[in-house]
Amino acid sequence: MGLEKLLVGLYGTTPQIDLDKKIARVRVPKPMEFDFAVIGNGVIKNNMGLGGITVSAPVTIVDGTAIFQSTGQKVPFRGPGPTGSVAQLIAMRVIEPLEPDKTALELAK
Repeated sequence: MGLEKLLVGLYGTTPQIDLDKKIARVRVPKPMEFDFAVIGNGVIKNNMGLGGITVSAPVTIVDGTAIFQSTGQKVPFRGPGPTGSVAQLIAMRVIEPLEPDKTALELAK
């Protein structure tokens, strides 16, 4: 399956894919920066619809920016969210994953 090959190629682990629920989950075993455009375009290239991307990771929210604990990757954060100097594991929805200049995160609902 093309989607499985994409996710294994990106993250090195076997994803959980449920076509009935229209979701794919993958565990990222080692720290790495996310390229949401690559993920989104890869899903679309494999003839799958992109309903959205959700990421759960330990982040610190500082001045409207989500900072991933393990890599230091910074992504704009929109809306209210947890603040403080200690990283918290939170689920976030990726806004505009296919347009890197507009990509941001917000709390997942």
